[in-house]
Amino acid sequence: MAKRINNTRVANLTLGGITLGFLISYPFHGSFAGGLISSGCSAGMIGGLADWFAVTALFRRPLGIRSGKILRTEIIPQNRDRIFSALADMVQNELLSQDLLQRKLSAWDFSGVLIRVFGKQEVKLAVGLLLTDLAEDMVNHVEPDGLKRQIQGLFQQNIDNLNLSQTLAEVIRFSVEHGDVDQLLKVICQASYEFVDQIEVSDALTDMMEAALTRYGENNPARKLVEKFLPAPSVLAHGLQEKVKTALQDGTVEQWLKDSLLHFVVELKTKSSLQERVDRFFLTAVTRVLENRKVKGQTAGLLRTSSGKLPAMLETISADLRGNWDEYLGRLEHNLDLRLKVDEEVKNILQKRIGHHHNIIGRMVREGLDPLTDDMLVELIEDKAGNDLQMIRINGSIVGSLAGMLIYLLGMVLR
Repeated sequence: MAKRINNTRVANLTLGGITLGFLISYPFHGSFAGGLISSGCSAGMIGGLADWFAVTALFRRPLGIRSGKILRTEIIPQNRDRIFSALADMVQNELLSQDLLQRKLSAWDFSGVLIRVFGKQEVKLAVGLLLTDLAEDMVNHVEPDGLKRQIQGLFQQNIDNLNLSQTLAEVIRFSVEHGDVDQLLKVICQASYEFVDQIEVSDALTDMMEAALTRYGENNPARKLVEKFLPAPSVLAHGLQEKVKTALQDGTVEQWLKDSLLHFVVELKTKSSLQERVDRFFLTAVTRVLENRKVKGQTAGLLRTSSGKLPAMLETISADLRGNWDEYLGRLEHNLDLRLKVDEEVKNILQKRIGHHHNIIGRMVREGLDPLTDDMLVELIEDKAGNDLQMIRINGSIVGSLAGMLIYLLGMVLR
């Protein structure tokens, strides 16, 4: 990797060399060569000093001059809020606009990512422990005799006449209002936290940020300069990842899930199209399950199981799932129809969330930038763009020198 040139040092040497050239050549300004060099060096010195003042005034007070109506100094610290608002607006409405997120989401293979993550050994072990905890929770909070009576009543009824959507709506409403789903929501948030904490998620976010920044600054020098003010894509991705993890831990997502469940209950009670879809889904799923011979035997065994054997039965089911984890995951991987349906449902949910909560992106950027003090902001921008800004001083000195020589030559010609 090529060593980065220190433009600050080059600019200082350029200005110093031109100043020295002016001091040496000025006594000979009466001659053509002395006048040419003296004029070029004087103009370059003026241009270099002016650009030094301009670049320095962006960050601090050159020569201790306070900002006034004519000379503006400390431009970046004094416009801190405007800069933060502009950066937040750029990230929200350009780098991560709704259209861009929708396009990324439409091309996202959610089921493929899910299969890869759940195929990892550490995730497999974590899910096994989760299933064990759920089984214990069911045993501790569900009355086995009551559960057996409910299952018996379910199979005794004509399943085609069940109003499953309304029953589901009442069950969800009752469970949310009485706190029965709190443990399940905590488990979901914890599982989501572990998923978001995966290195693959961080890498995917970093790649998305890099692609967005590249597309933003493509063929636009002004945008490329603004892009330098932003943290590195990995830092942006890490910040977003930490924000999501915090929301999963502090109850924000849990409360949102509760509100979403209650909203779903309202829609399930009022929208006939949704009721038909839910009824059709449950009837199809239950019919397929009941037609399976192995399940028929397990169902019969369940109905004969005494309350004392329920924990053992749940442990058996959990152990079967853990033991055949790879097989079930392989079936899901090759079931393209199911994967398409899962992707479609997840994308529909996320698209609605993006539309409703897209403004959170700008707020997250502002919250991430607000802790920066004026000195920290100046240090950040100088670290990202300061070296490039020094090119203004170098160009000012060189262009000023050439302009001074040209003016001297024109003066000689027109004399």
